[in-house]
Amino acid sequence: MQSLTVKSYAKLNIGLKVLDTLPDGYHTIWTIMHEIDFHDLISINKNKNNNIEFSCIGNIAAPNNFNNLCVKAAQLLFDSYNINDTGINITLHKNIPVGAGLGGGSSNAANILLSLNNMYKLNISKSNLCNLALELGCDVPFFIDGGVQIAEGKGEKLSPVQFDLTNHFILLVLPSFSISTKWAYSFFKNNLPKNFNHPKFRTFQNNIDWSLFENDFEEVIKTTYPEVIEIRKKLEDSGALFVSLSGSGSAMFGIFNDFSKVDLAQQTLKPYFCHIVQPIIKK
Repeated sequence: MQSLTVKSYAKLNIGLKVLDTLPDGYHTIWTIMHEIDFHDLISINKNKNNNIEFSCIGNIAAPNNFNNLCVKAAQLLFDSYNINDTGINITLHKNIPVGAGLGGGSSNAANILLSLNNMYKLNISKSNLCNLALELGCDVPFFIDGGVQIAEGKGEKLSPVQFDLTNHFILLVLPSFSISTKWAYSFFKNNLPKNFNHPKFRTFQNNIDWSLFENDFEEVIKTTYPEVIEIRKKLEDSGALFVSLSGSGSAMFGIFNDFSKVDLAQQTLKPYFCHIVQPIIKK
């Protein structure tokens, strides 16, 4: 296999609780991560100059050098498995905004690991891929399997969950501002709960009680970015079943069970970049 192109999907957080602060400065969290069909495109071709060559194209600003997670992921895999007799050209067509809480960079990194595992026929186990992914970032292991999973710990402790949004439509709203995750976490001090009573969230049957879910970052973000309040109101007024910030923001989304309502919401929010997306369910 000399070349391939893959879709690198974004994720949403359905509820996000920020829990205890760890000695290393990170926080423990609880969230449901759900892939959606909004994606970047990654193309990889082998080259003969033994280098990792990278370019980022598209209208979204992203690191276009060795600070990009695509390059870091490729270099990590090359170093870990002693690949030194060939190089690769990576082209990232960027659609997922940086600093939006959609996991674009993490998804890119995971897809590089998965793609190179296939391209070089390395037969790396899923467990070892997840270990490599964790070296690149706490959200990266989620994208090794993707779909819908509960994420705990720093985000790396993953478990399956039955959460079926097949018959729903999601309006993704992308404000013009981006948010630093480190900045957002800095607002959470030491008076945080050390655990979270979550057994009732693990199994969903026919009905989802949307009132159970909230994103702790939204209270933090809206004081600095009041547009979040305006977007929430417009989504709710358009008939959304659930409205939330994704991750630490800045992306907002509304979940609808009627296409006419999500279409109306998109028209109402035209000043923003909006995309009607659907959840990705993996069997």
